[in-house]
Amino acid sequence: MRENQPITKTPFHGVVLDDGRTFTNWGLSRSTRPAVYLEPVSYADVQVAVRDDKRFPSPIHPVGSMHSVTSTIVNDGGTLLCTRKLDEVIGLEHDPTGRQVVRVQAGCRLKKLNLWLQTHGVEIPFQAEIGEATVGSVAAGDSKESSLDGPGYFSAHVVGLTYVNERGELCSLSDHQDGAAFHEFKCSFGLSGIVVECLLEVRPATLCRSDTSIQAFASPEDLAAGLMKAREGSDSLFAIVFLHQLACFFDQHYHAGLGAFTPESSQPACEEFRVAKRLAIQRGFDGVPVPEPKGIVYSRADFVNEYWRPSADESRLDFQLYEHDLSQLTPVVVESFQFTKAFEERTGFVPKGWATFFVNRPDKSKKPFGLYSGGPGVSFSFESFLPQPNRSLVAGIFAGLQPARNSHARRKCVTNSDPVVTASRREDSEETGAPEVHHQILRTVSGLAVGV
Repeated sequence: MRENQPITKTPFHGVVLDDGRTFTNWGLSRSTRPAVYLEPVSYADVQVAVRDDKRFPSPIHPVGSMHSVTSTIVNDGGTLLCTRKLDEVIGLEHDPTGRQVVRVQAGCRLKKLNLWLQTHGVEIPFQAEIGEATVGSVAAGDSKESSLDGPGYFSAHVVGLTYVNERGELCSLSDHQDGAAFHEFKCSFGLSGIVVECLLEVRPATLCRSDTSIQAFASPEDLAAGLMKAREGSDSLFAIVFLHQLACFFDQHYHAGLGAFTPESSQPACEEFRVAKRLAIQRGFDGVPVPEPKGIVYSRADFVNEYWRPSADESRLDFQLYEHDLSQLTPVVVESFQFTKAFEERTGFVPKGWATFFVNRPDKSKKPFGLYSGGPGVSFSFESFLPQPNRSLVAGIFAGLQPARNSHARRKCVTNSDPVVTASRREDSEETGAPEVHHQILRTVSGLAVGV
């Protein structure tokens, strides 16, 4: 770990709002009234904010796009520090180990980063569809996608970090110099400091081929077997399971060689598919038909989308995520089906579907805490989603789901003590926890930083 000399006290040059206004998250499901809201325009601004606790009261809570559906943004009476103006893609370089990396600021959104990398012929093998997430939020927290050639979570590709610690010092960590401390920081959900810059390993850009289909099954056991067969028959698989209908939408991915841009031969089918998927995610799959293209070849960077802020009466995505070991796929599907049907019979209501991703777990030394920290193997995330329905029904569904998971090995619930919170990234598994360094932080972060 390297710490630069503290700078002398300087003015805060970015936006400062201290008029008591309220801020809401993307889905309008969470709101907060901080004492001060900040938009730093430099790393020095972040340092000033951490040091000046009279002007910027504790706790200081960093946020990005405020896209999370959780209570991540809530910091009443504290200081909300938004990194949205620290969003520059600084450039490509080689690190001391010879790897090609991109240096990018923490407030850069994933959509902007992917488009920049695409124009330079390189990529990060993590291209989740929620392009609103900021680099800093997913560098120090958990994420997921069914990746081609990658583990399936963003922080695996972070090889260096610059952050502001609790004393307002600008610090650096890297995998090749700091080992365990670096990997622990990436699991800290922002509790070890405010990330301002990242180094991400890149590779030559590749193309993907997709075959999509919808299949119906006679039983939940058959559906689980169909998921396994579809995964084994492709290079990666994303699926949406409609448990109450015993049906599944499959998007099977295959390697399609090198290339940075979607071929013209795949248009307009590719663009129609991208726009339909974006609208479906935006509205929580509420009444949005999605095409079923076969054989389209495209750049996955094109499918990293941005989303508009919904109005109060507009359908929008709401979800909760669970991680399981792949060996538990059949019992998880069967028990979830049984619960879903029982809940439907009692209330007439069910989730729209269950997004299913497959993630490759690394050695535990590289992911010591949080999701995917169980050592080498494959996890699948089973993510029930809804289009912002009646909150009491949401609470009933998600409260009921949790007991159904507890008996399974490698079960990790991404949840919150409040049953109405539908997608908190706080880990509740007994085998995980913050390293001791997290408890030494005096002023930096009070909440989580994932998906914001």
